[in-house]
Amino acid sequence: MKKRPSVLPKHHFTLKDFPGFSAKDLKDLERYYAEQLHGHEAPERRVGWKTAESQRVRFEALTRVAPLKHSKVLDVGCGLGAFSGYLKDQEIPVKYTGVDLFPGVISEAKKIYPDARFEARPILRRPFPARTFDYSFLSGVFNVRVKDNWKYMEALLACVLKQTKKAVAVNVLNAESGLKESDRFMVTPKELVRFGRSLKVKRTYLMDHYHHMDLTLFLYK
Repeated sequence: MKKRPSVLPKHHFTLKDFPGFSAKDLKDLERYYAEQLHGHEAPERRVGWKTAESQRVRFEALTRVAPLKHSKVLDVGCGLGAFSGYLKDQEIPVKYTGVDLFPGVISEAKKIYPDARFEARPILRRPFPARTFDYSFLSGVFNVRVKDNWKYMEALLACVLKQTKKAVAVNVLNAESGLKESDRFMVTPKELVRFGRSLKVKRTYLMDHYHHMDLTLFLYK
């Protein structure tokens, strides 16, 4: 097992980059992902997933948003780029861009998937131009509980929607799963649908039977 870093890297984030966060939330987020990255060997564990299979099932659900072949795809919170690898394994050719907050994570992603495009980019502070991508994906981005997760979700999804032409797909943990972890943010299916409609998109669609701990919401523009 790799040693955990004794000093966390400095990323120069501010609370303005994270609506709904407290100062403690931001510090805890940085510490959590630093410890995951350096404390595990398995790629999925290094970005917070328990098993490769649970990650794959979630990717499979996300790709049901629409036929993706030859589209421009944005992967927000891409981690080590596993979604890029999944698309390639499924022979779904796309123009993929993965972004993550942490430069160390992006450096690792580039090593694993050298043919994909990755960059360290706080998307709220430095969004891409409007309608740059056909589809955008957020997998596991909102699983950690903070002061006001709904505020953070609203700000980030509104931003990503502006950068997307066709649809955004996002997953969250299901509050009806029976999971007992107080540091995890979980929502009910009804809450998620209601929230999606509040974003004023043309259509929403909820997937809730592919994994007992997970919900996926499609936001169609």
